[in-house]
Amino acid sequence: MRGTIQNIFIGLTLITLTIPSLLTLFDIKLIENCEKRELHTFPSFSFCEKFIDDFENYFDDNFGLRNSMITWGSSIKVNLFKSSVHPQNVKFGKSGWLFYNKIDGGIFNSYTHQNLLPNKELDSLVEVWENRKINLESKGIKYIMAVWPNKSTIYAELIPLTMQAQIRDTVSKTNQVLNYLHSSKSSIPFITVRTNLLEEKKKTKIYRKLDTHWNEIGAYYAYKCFMEETTDILGVVPYNLDDFSISYHNESKGDLLSMLGICETNSFSETNPTLQLTDNKLTITKSEGPYENSLLFKNEKCENSLKVLIFRDSFTDALIPFFKNHFYETHFVWFDYQNHIVESIKPDIVITSFVERNL
Repeated sequence: MRGTIQNIFIGLTLITLTIPSLLTLFDIKLIENCEKRELHTFPSFSFCEKFIDDFENYFDDNFGLRNSMITWGSSIKVNLFKSSVHPQNVKFGKSGWLFYNKIDGGIFNSYTHQNLLPNKELDSLVEVWENRKINLESKGIKYIMAVWPNKSTIYAELIPLTMQAQIRDTVSKTNQVLNYLHSSKSSIPFITVRTNLLEEKKKTKIYRKLDTHWNEIGAYYAYKCFMEETTDILGVVPYNLDDFSISYHNESKGDLLSMLGICETNSFSETNPTLQLTDNKLTITKSEGPYENSLLFKNEKCENSLKVLIFRDSFTDALIPFFKNHFYETHFVWFDYQNHIVESIKPDIVITSFVERNL
């Protein structure tokens, strides 16, 4: 009996050691990687210390059962103990809300208000924007800046105490820039939509609980506010919410869950809206733009001939279904303002559209 138990134990040990190696050898993954980052690839061989370091990074990211073990471990800690396995990236807030907390990223400095600029740097930054606006206007191009609120800005009451304790100032960088533009009587259209979203959240959920981004209703209210505040420039009358049919669906995934190593879980779910324009007689074609991660929409039945270029980040994704309806040609380009792209596309209007952590 004792020998049998020893043999079973030895057999299980060999299986435990062998299976991951076999899975690695044949590149078999039982569960796909959920992390929001690129995993290391196999390095080119060379007789140097760098190859050893690169190979170690590759192996750490790709050994057999790695994704499964990360998912299982994360699921146990998240589902059972409601605790983050990566608190330096994601924090559990109140009422089941998750919040982005990347310590070495822009979000941490943004929500803690540690990214405020000295007066000299603020002067230089606004001078760049002013010169950009003057340069564009000399070519007959209008310029608008839009900064969308962080999730933690709109739902500050739901962030955990550990995040609240990190906040160093009552003034955010967005506030700082707004105050500066106002005091200097700058003519730059700088749209923030914060006041409107803070009001609308009293009526309905406008950001996603398991994701860093807003939901489609939040994006709608941001779009509506943006169009109303820029009517003298764009001449656009936004759709009313009644112009859309709204359906709701349950979701148990989001980019914040992915950062925890979980693609999807039944322990966390939320109801999110989908908006569909009801009386849609528009003919809009979509194609890839000439630049990396760029999209081009052409609206053949548009009432104007405006060509709009929008430099954007992921927060603009949910705005695309609204913006594309109002212009003859809309270019969405990832990421920051690039003058050579402006020169190439020759738009009538340039918009920079970024979440405030990227300001």
